[in-house]
Amino acid sequence: MKIERIEIFALEFPFRSPFLIAGGVAGHPGQPSARVFARMETKGGAVGWGEATPTPRWTYETTETIVSTLRNYLSPAVLGIEAWNFDALHRAMDRAISPGVTTGSPLAKSAIDIATHDALGRALNMPVHQLLGGRRRESFDLSWMISVSEPAGARRLAEEGLEAGYEVFDVKVGMHGEAGDLELVRATREVVGDRIIQVDANRGYSLAAAKRQAERFADHGVTLFEQPLDGFNLSGYRTLCAASPVEIGIDESLRSTADLIEYVRADAIHVAVAKLQRNSGFHRSRQLCETARAAGLGLSLSGLTETDLGLAAGLQLATAFDISPLQLNGPQYIETPFLAERVWRGGGRVELPNGPGLGVEVDEAWVRANAVEVKL
Repeated sequence: MKIERIEIFALEFPFRSPFLIAGGVAGHPGQPSARVFARMETKGGAVGWGEATPTPRWTYETTETIVSTLRNYLSPAVLGIEAWNFDALHRAMDRAISPGVTTGSPLAKSAIDIATHDALGRALNMPVHQLLGGRRRESFDLSWMISVSEPAGARRLAEEGLEAGYEVFDVKVGMHGEAGDLELVRATREVVGDRIIQVDANRGYSLAAAKRQAERFADHGVTLFEQPLDGFNLSGYRTLCAASPVEIGIDESLRSTADLIEYVRADAIHVAVAKLQRNSGFHRSRQLCETARAAGLGLSLSGLTETDLGLAAGLQLATAFDISPLQLNGPQYIETPFLAERVWRGGGRVELPNGPGLGVEVDEAWVRANAVEVKL
């Protein structure tokens, strides 16, 4: 069942609400936000889909580089490879776009990897989680993002999350100074009561500020302090993990399983944050999750405001490793008009799709009709 053909499509979906991170504004209401899709077809006729989310405020991969990398480098490199041979698939992609300081275009590689898993699952008439080793849960909590330009907006947004049926809240910090960030968390706690609150700094703090904030966040019942420091920074994270009363999670800096091993050796991590796109898809995300479990770490799972296609992919990984709640907040920000049936049905809980592959059916005619040209 060899990979025979790959097509790349770029689609644009307007943001429904502002999306801000410590690196800057990632999306404005009504602003088109691109997603890049890979359609893979095997020689036996199985078709699979994968998604990449350009997020220049978070990483170096843009819409233009993802489309160019997929069309001109990765797709030609993997043609003829058996769809079940994920090791060969990733070795071929790494030869085409070599790992260096980073893992080498992981968002683009993830689209190929996910589409391959989807196609193989469909060919075998089994969901992707069976390819990953099993199913450990069928229902998941999603987090509601508190991402605001001014701390005063936190209360209103938290109320919206409660009204929408969410029980988990993820507060974006690192943008408003220590006092402003603390006010964000305080206001959110006042609104949501004893529900779960996590914070994500997206590399926005110095070590000294992170140590101070960890103590303050603990006073407000925060359960996870994600990516407070920039860079790999083993010494900084070791110091912070030893001092923090809140568990420290690593996301952006956790580029590979090799990185995770170094954090474990240094006692510089409490929770490994899995992210399908950051880790080039299922194959290497599975390796990372298995290593984290073996090391006795906690596991979280986040995304990049994917469509329901990416949400379905995240759920396949989450069930294999029994991860919940999930920071897969695409439904909060964008619609998914190209699936026959959505994964997210409203509210803060979502069920595992049970069909073959990713468990979703793409309206291919809609995708072709609405694809946009990307100037390279």
